[in-house]
Amino acid sequence: MKNRECPYCHQTVSLKRCLKYLLRGTDYDTVCNHCDRSIKLAKEPRPGFKYSFMAGFLSIYIPMQVCLYAFHTTFLQALLYSLPFVIVCLSVFAYLTLHSLYFSGDL
Repeated sequence: MKNRECPYCHQTVSLKRCLKYLLRGTDYDTVCNHCDRSIKLAKEPRPGFKYSFMAGFLSIYIPMQVCLYAFHTTFLQALLYSLPFVIVCLSVFAYLTLHSLYFSGDL
């Protein structure tokens, strides 16, 4: 079975429905957008799924502290310097999570 494939109709579940797992977590069910049947995740997509968002927080905190204390910048400048680190880190975690979503049909 491919990732993001519905176990009933064997079509790909839309990315919009899968992005809800990034915001709400993996404990929720979703509905296939083709056959309208309830599906759930077969297993947690990544070990330590919740820790990836903590790493995302640290990816903004550590560069920001370096800019504040080492370069003596203002808060807004330090926030702007650390923004590319956050975007890269969160996009990598989101891609890895969405790439490893596998659904099962039995609730």
